[in-house]
Amino acid sequence: MLLLGGMSRTAAQRLERGLKTTSRRGLRLNLRLKKFFRRRGKTIFISALPKSGSTFLVKTLAEVTGFQSFFLGYHQLNEQDLYLPNLIDAWSMDVISHQHTRPSAPNLALMEQFAIRPIILTRNAYDAVVSFTDHLETESSETPLLNVPTDFMHRQREERLDMVIDLVMPWYIRFTADWTRADQDCLWLRYEDLVANGANTVGRILSFHGLEKDQAVIERSLIHAKGDDSRFNQGVAGRGGEELDTAQKSKIQALTRHYPGVDFSPLSLGGSA
Repeated sequence: MLLLGGMSRTAAQRLERGLKTTSRRGLRLNLRLKKFFRRRGKTIFISALPKSGSTFLVKTLAEVTGFQSFFLGYHQLNEQDLYLPNLIDAWSMDVISHQHTRPSAPNLALMEQFAIRPIILTRNAYDAVVSFTDHLETESSETPLLNVPTDFMHRQREERLDMVIDLVMPWYIRFTADWTRADQDCLWLRYEDLVANGANTVGRILSFHGLEKDQAVIERSLIHAKGDDSRFNQGVAGRGGEELDTAQKSKIQALTRHYPGVDFSPLSLGGSA
């Protein structure tokens, strides 16, 4: 069977393998050259649950440190795994990246190779459901966690909340359980701490990475970030506890049963014995 240009399928497959091999060799050479000729930059990597204040936090940190915001994944709407070409591009740069990244074996291997010590940012699960639903309703229906049906906005608010609970919350549970059990040097932070004392939260991140900044600079950066398009929405805690009913809360809590012994307090949920 002949393909485009009279090339057989076998020849096309050989060509594809050759191009992939050449690409991998090119990436390795690029990395070796950067390691030889350039210093390694610092990377502040925030692996965050959606709607946990990560955009606001990154804007604040960028102003405090002068680091460049840089996405280290392949595409915003994919599962946001680390992407080797972007990691190589950022080798000699001081960057801040926030992604919704789980600790899969390949991700952890890349973190070790590029000396990434992640910040794990979480949020009360009930509040996250409400905020995530708000986001789908008023900002964007595009998300890497699910494909939103075309009739989403024609449904009742309670039905929209139920959809987020059924389809998004399992990812939140898995994210938290996987990071809890990952053998990785990381710093856990919560949205609620960022809201209550942003300066202290930013200070903990800077200390974790051996960076020191004046308190006045941190305070000023927090004010500026709130004025930007930071998606810091309501900036309050407790909305989920008020809006979700008992059945909805029980459904979220029940998801923890799949990970016995895991501490789900980062989501303000009790663990399963």
